[in-house]
Amino acid sequence: MIAGFLAVSSASAQQMPRYDVDGYCRQVSDISGGSDVIYNGCIDMEQQAYNKRKAEWTSLPQKTRSYCDEVARVGGGGSYSILDGCIDMEVGAAGSTPAFKY
Repeated sequence: MIAGFLAVSSASAQQMPRYDVDGYCRQVSDISGGSDVIYNGCIDMEQQAYNKRKAEWTSLPQKTRSYCDEVARVGGGGSYSILDGCIDMEVGAAGSTPAFKY
């Protein structure tokens, strides 16, 4: 039973997360009074972020995928734009660790 759960968890970690983009963009749009311009722009941004990360998802470190997925889900259904920004920051930070100097 546990082995089956681990196999499913591992398999799903290899796939891009699925977020409720429509719900997320409706929330963003509702903040600005229900603007269709904001909603459409949000959908477009989410699609671009999804497309950017989909091809490279499995090549990203597991730690980065898990952490950024959690960050992207804060507040509800999730956002690929937030996921994208988080990944950019994490990868950048991993490649430029400063030295501590006394």
